[in-house]
Amino acid sequence: MEYDLVIKAKQLVTLRGGVRVKEKMKELNIIEDGMVAIKDKRISYVGEKKTVNSKEEISTGVAMPSFIDAHTHLLFYGSREDEFEMRIEGLSYNEILKKGGGIWRTVDETKKAGDAEILKVAKERLCYLLEHGTTVVEIKSGYGIDPKEEIRELRLINELKNNSELTIVPTLLAHLKKDKKWLKDFIEIIPFVAYNNLAKFVDSFCDLGALSYEDTDVIFAEAKKYGLGLKAHVGELEDIGCGKLVEKYDLASIDHIVYLDEKSLEQAIKKGTCGVLLPATTFSLMQNHANAKKYIEKGLIVALASDFSPASWISDMQSVISIACRELKMTQAECIAASTINAAYSLGIHNDYGSIEEGKFADITTFDVPNYKWIGYTLGYNHVEIVIKHGKKVLER
Repeated sequence: MEYDLVIKAKQLVTLRGGVRVKEKMKELNIIEDGMVAIKDKRISYVGEKKTVNSKEEISTGVAMPSFIDAHTHLLFYGSREDEFEMRIEGLSYNEILKKGGGIWRTVDETKKAGDAEILKVAKERLCYLLEHGTTVVEIKSGYGIDPKEEIRELRLINELKNNSELTIVPTLLAHLKKDKKWLKDFIEIIPFVAYNNLAKFVDSFCDLGALSYEDTDVIFAEAKKYGLGLKAHVGELEDIGCGKLVEKYDLASIDHIVYLDEKSLEQAIKKGTCGVLLPATTFSLMQNHANAKKYIEKGLIVALASDFSPASWISDMQSVISIACRELKMTQAECIAASTINAAYSLGIHNDYGSIEEGKFADITTFDVPNYKWIGYTLGYNHVEIVIKHGKKVLER
């Protein structure tokens, strides 16, 4: 057989063996002096180096699955750098929101921007992700609030999906309630979203100052009827009881979980719900971090994501990993597992992405470092050398 591409690495970080929990998060299944061979977009061979026929060969230091960013708010227009200064001076997230800032400000700026303007900045952000080793990204709506604006955002996300080298997973986000009739209006667009395949998931920002458990329950009941996957922002600002959604629904993930009651945690572990931690957000908002060590020790499936948004302008997973190492006290190995195979699991795509093993799509990034521990050890460096997407070299630095 002649392979399309062969990668030979001093350290091949495979993540073979499925989703990682507890101590297994530190097991990366590394092959020293390893090789991966690619044919027709997918991985055909993983193992020790050997002589094979190939159209192209790459030799590198470290090769590993490309990053999967499982939680972003990438589609928006405008910025909020002045609000960052307000937070430095002591204003809380909700105080800024009540002043008409925060999400409401971005909603207004995004609504005023034309489609072409929004797509231009979104494409630039996607290029940045790719340059830093991310090949799969979830993108939420949520800066529309009005149902017709939410549909507009989903259409734009799908336009990016159909014209990007990255794999994009669209999510319909219930972000904030505009008025008393908002919930009814939001519910009415769910069938349209499902029938037109505009989103894979419905998410709800179930937290202080946003949506309640009762609001989210209504939304999830409707989304479930139409076969949409379910995700929830839970306990970013405060525990208002949204964790119990895990018991009633089969959630793909609960995200943020800075505050999560013990019963909901145990239920999430029992049901295999992923906990997506977002350390760059708590770092940017200067708030308490999620108790990652506790979650891992108890057996929660833990993933990492950027939560890139106007409130937290950190989008590359190398930086997210560096912050998680320093603030959440996660090891480099735990962070890599959380940013690849576990992140894929949180999006329901772990059978095709997240590890280097036979049959999966060849989404692989090579790094110009002596070993994988440099990812996390350094902060502010881009160690990416080459990015492979579906077996094709899409970036080389």
